[in-house]
Order: sequence, then structure tokens, then C-alpha cells
Amino acid sequence: MIRNILIPYDGSPLSKKGLELSKEIARNFNANLDLLMVIPMFYPMSEPSIYSGATMGDYHKIIKQLKTKGEKEIKKVTEKCREAGVKTFYKLVQGDVAYTILKQAKKNKTDLIIMGSRRMRGLAAIKRLGSTARYVSEHANCPVTIVH
Repeated sequence: MIRNILIPYDGSPLSKKGLELSKEIARNFNANLDLLMVIPMFYPMSEPSIYSGATMGDYHKIIKQLKTKGEKEIKKVTEKCREAGVKTFYKLVQGDVAYTILKQAKKNKTDLIIMGSRRMRGLAAIKRLGSTARYVSEHANCPVTIVH
């Protein structure tokens, strides 16, 4: 029985495609839909290098902008899901994307994760998934559906 579905959502076309699939499954099973938006961690360079232009002030400003934009998007998507008759909840956090997805899935006793993979073409598409999708699928304690 599927009671809780976790959707890592970032507004990309593949996460939107995963959301549409998850809404149908949630309706069919009368399941909860948990949307998770993760603001990825990155670390400004402190040592002099060609990458050290970003200061900590810039870093905090960027994170604040991402959180504000993310909050607006995830609230809008959550409301649309609720209007479609799906019990939907959301969470926006900052952290390592794959680790945060797995942590949230465990915390919510998730029965199914539905997520997009990085869009690749040619030989790369045949050889591998995106690193986040691969890591989550290899370490999750529940089934993972990866949307392409």
C-alpha cells in the first residue's frame, strides 16, 4: 500500500513530469504527496584562485534569493495539487540534495520516491543517470521511480 509519496521538486521539466505522475498515483491510492525542494549547498572559495570571487556576503545573498524564489514556487505548486484533490505538503531545505532526499524519505516513512533524472543525450544518456538520481535509487529504503 502506498501512503506517502516523496517528490523532490526543483521546477525543472523533469520534476514537473514526475509531479504529474505522482499526482495520479496519489489520487489512486489516496496517498499523501510530500514535495521537497532542496537548495543545494555550495562552498565559496576562501583561498585565492580563479573561483574565489564569491564572498560570504554574496553567498548568503544568493541563498536568500534561492529560498525566496523556491518558497514562492513550491507554495504555488502545493496549492495546485490541493486544488486537484491531492493531500499535499511541502518542505524547503538547504543541504546536500541526495542526502536530504534520503533523510526526508526516512523521516516521513515514504513508500515511493518519484524524481526526475538529469536530461542527458547521446552516449551519456545510455551510460548513466544523473548523480543525484543514481545515489537516491541506490540508497533509498523504498522504491524509486525515475522520470526521463
